[in-house]
Amino acid sequence: MTQSRNRIITTYAAWTVLSALRSGAPVKSRQDVYPLLRTIDFPYVLAGSSPIYPSQFDEWHRSTTATLCRLKPILCVGWAAKMVNIYLKTAVYVGELGRPGLRDAIHPPIDTGLWSGLRGRFKDDPLLHKTHIVQQIKAIRDYPTYQTIIEGCRQAAAQMNCLLIEVDQLWAPE
Repeated sequence: MTQSRNRIITTYAAWTVLSALRSGAPVKSRQDVYPLLRTIDFPYVLAGSSPIYPSQFDEWHRSTTATLCRLKPILCVGWAAKMVNIYLKTAVYVGELGRPGLRDAIHPPIDTGLWSGLRGRFKDDPLLHKTHIVQQIKAIRDYPTYQTIIEGCRQAAAQMNCLLIEVDQLWAPE
């Protein structure tokens, strides 16, 4: 991959984060969002040829989310995770960047659209007890709550026979 393609993809990924935060997020301005994104060690997951395993990715994700919350205390875990997940959805799933195995490990961005799509697809399925433990991003205040939602999404992915990130295909406009 060329350096210019990599730069285009990562610049676009940052812009998608900024755009996704325009509604309801406690940080919305480029003066807030772009500096926060620059604090994230994305090269850990994006660069290199050694495989990354889901457990490694999950630990990196937890640590990265905690760092964002510490740097910007008005961010709850839900908003911090959404920032990371939107960036990676764009850079990894769409832009095809990242270490081997990363595409299999990344999380879907959790928001009202995904909750609506999951509810429509899985109706009375018990996995909704996990995915819908809360139903607002601002209510995801700790990582165990976030992990519960992701575990429900993993169950949905297994039932749909798709990657975890591909649960995002259920996203429905509000």
